[in-house]
Amino acid sequence: MKNAINYTRSGSGKTLLFHHGLGADHSQAHRLFEGFEGIDLICPDALGHGNSLYKESTPPSFIQYSDDVIDVLDIEKIESCIFGGISMGSGISLNIALRFPERVKALILVRPAWLDKIRPKNLEILLSIAEVINHPTGKTAFENSEEFLEVKKDLPKAAASIMGQFSRAQGSYTSEVLNHMVLDKPFDQMSDLAGIDIPTLIIGNDDDPLHPWEMAEAIHSAIPGSILQKVVSRYIDDLQHKKEAQAAISAFLNTL
Repeated sequence: MKNAINYTRSGSGKTLLFHHGLGADHSQAHRLFEGFEGIDLICPDALGHGNSLYKESTPPSFIQYSDDVIDVLDIEKIESCIFGGISMGSGISLNIALRFPERVKALILVRPAWLDKIRPKNLEILLSIAEVINHPTGKTAFENSEEFLEVKKDLPKAAASIMGQFSRAQGSYTSEVLNHMVLDKPFDQMSDLAGIDIPTLIIGNDDDPLHPWEMAEAIHSAIPGSILQKVVSRYIDDLQHKKEAQAAISAFLNTL
């Protein structure tokens, strides 16, 4: 393996490699699939996340993170499997489907946050964090910023999630991770997605400033035959979000 990627593998059944979102780690995927049966679940930590140490020689990007995931499959001697992910993990899954189509049996895209443009407006707030996080008073300044207070007023749970960037593992590299990924994109143009010819489930929600429903709709429109499922936002009701997302995933997996 080119990079030392931490990952877990558990369960039995259909093999699913499911990737976490930006700033999270493999435990995010485990929480979503808690109590799930019938899957052989592989959950990696991207470089600079969890227990996969940041490497200045291989800075974060959708291509780098995708290549690292393919390395995990090779280590596990898996020719192909189902791919999925949350937010950034959705982008990684799409990148893999476009660059390594022979490795991908199906896609599960949860709360996508990127399309074909760098620096999407919904993620601008993460760049604001990257700008101040290494300053002694950066956290306080961000908490008092107009953009953060607006989110906190409307969706306090979303605000709390955003603040998690200040306390993540490998925090000294948070600025680099956020900057590299928000200023990247998982694919070149929306028309590229028309070439994805595998079963695809897209799960989105309203009431989510980082993961707009419109992005889920756009990807659904671009991938022929894809399934689009709206669930309640985790920032409104976390337990109901998990229940509805699990139900949609279970129903999808049963069709494969």
